[in-house]
Amino acid sequence: MNQESTKKPVPTPDPLSEQWIDLRLIAGMRVALGTSALLVVLMQPVGPLPWTTPTYVALILYSLYGLVIYHLSIRRNPAVAHRAIPWLDMLWYVPLIAFTSNTNGLFYYFFFFSIIVASFSWGLSDGLRLTLASASIYTIVGVLSAPDNTPLEIDRLLLAPIGLLIFGYIIARWGGYHTQLKNRLKLLKDVTVFSNPRFGIDRTIKAILESIRAFYDAEACVLVIPGKPGDAESYQLYRVARGIHPSRSAPPEIGHEAAAQFLSPSLEYAVIYRRSGSSQTRLFDVKNRVFSDTDSSSGDKLAGMLEAQRYLSVPVYYRHQPVGRLYIIDGPHRVESADMEFMLQLMDHVTPVMENIRLIDNLASDAAEQERRRIAHDIHDSVIQPYLGLQFGLSALDQKLEAGNTGIRENVQELLELTNHELAELRRFVWGLRATEERMDILLPAIERYAERFSLVTGIKVDVEAYGKIKINDRLAAELFQIVAEGLSNVRRHAFCRDARVEISCKESLLLLQIKNSRPRAGGNPEIEPRDGRSFRPHSIAERAASLGGDTQVFVDEKDYTVVSVGIPL
Repeated sequence: MNQESTKKPVPTPDPLSEQWIDLRLIAGMRVALGTSALLVVLMQPVGPLPWTTPTYVALILYSLYGLVIYHLSIRRNPAVAHRAIPWLDMLWYVPLIAFTSNTNGLFYYFFFFSIIVASFSWGLSDGLRLTLASASIYTIVGVLSAPDNTPLEIDRLLLAPIGLLIFGYIIARWGGYHTQLKNRLKLLKDVTVFSNPRFGIDRTIKAILESIRAFYDAEACVLVIPGKPGDAESYQLYRVARGIHPSRSAPPEIGHEAAAQFLSPSLEYAVIYRRSGSSQTRLFDVKNRVFSDTDSSSGDKLAGMLEAQRYLSVPVYYRHQPVGRLYIIDGPHRVESADMEFMLQLMDHVTPVMENIRLIDNLASDAAEQERRRIAHDIHDSVIQPYLGLQFGLSALDQKLEAGNTGIRENVQELLELTNHELAELRRFVWGLRATEERMDILLPAIERYAERFSLVTGIKVDVEAYGKIKINDRLAAELFQIVAEGLSNVRRHAFCRDARVEISCKESLLLLQIKNSRPRAGGNPEIEPRDGRSFRPHSIAERAASLGGDTQVFVDEKDYTVVSVGIPL
């Protein structure tokens, strides 16, 4: 499938993007091509004498046309990014070929300029169309413009279009591959941008699906995954379709039996289904990397459920185990094995992102619940208890008055002192809730809560140890908390281990934060395991530490633990 060519108009380049540099360079090359050809024909005229002047005029006009396009590219006019520009170039070359009666091959090479621009800007389809059109026009114009008294050079007339077809196809193929890779990288970037934890897991998944649907110009995308990690009884069905804005509501839940229809065949296979005359279902064994054809009855049934003429389906993995399926349904282009390979790679990239968002969402909800409980306990201790004491004191005064004892002045003064003291405590409690109030003891409890929840969700045991008194302001605590979260995320994604440690210590004027994980004995990824402290460097953690004036080191300690050590001056 060639995603570089779609029915939708090409979007206007961002005025601040590097694409404008390419457009300006192409426009400059067009001017250079026209003016250099004009200089060449001025020094050595081409073609029959009657057509010399029209040739000069055509080249002058083409050069002026190139200057206009160049001016528009400087002004960043969207018109220069239109896919019709290479076709206009090709039309300019028609009179040049006609006026020279094909006696000079100078303007023959101009066609390659149009083919290159179309191929590397819009891909294989545009490049091939322009190649076919150029070869046809060159042949027709060459025949019609040949002089009557000169025999037609059949060998030259055929060789030139064949050369255009051969080299044009190669250019279009390479240009299409370049454009395809560029579009795929853009999709990966869009998926990363959409993957913002603040949006929530449902909205993020729908945004990712819509990006995939738009990339393939498909009619719909469907994702079936478990509602909760490890839950095989309840599934969620996400669906986005062309022309329908994704809703923010939660996706519908389906039972195991209904989900089994979407998860067939085995999750070990990716599927390419086509219904054109006779149905065809191709299975791709993801583990063994081999294709096989199978009975189309199950594919026909599923295609009927999806209302699809063709679809591409790939398994979705969680903790290296297939748990769901993604469907790309219908589209203007034929699905090929390269698309399936790319989607498998894309889902390998997207699934950890979705896991992180789900984890952060759960941790945020848990943190909010813990904070509500803390505030409830603080209110109970700081507000309700003093009122109970005041109630007891007033009850004692009431009993004295009822007994006729009027010597209660001393007791009233005691109650006033108690009231003033508790009012001061209440004000301190309210000030402690303010966002701008710095708290010096929030880092360690926050990391412990995060580690506990992280262990519960991922199955990786995390121990938290603090040495010495850790008292830092809330702003530094927030940065260190993010470093811990990023470090544990790296452990989960790359280390393939079952335990980790977070150690925090204060030594004189330096705070030392270390994130450790055991090195895998087998099945790990040796590329991310540091041997000398230089082969692996967590860029996000290093940049965050550098912004705090600290440094980051990676090494293996005497217990064979991989250690990411961050030192922050206090």
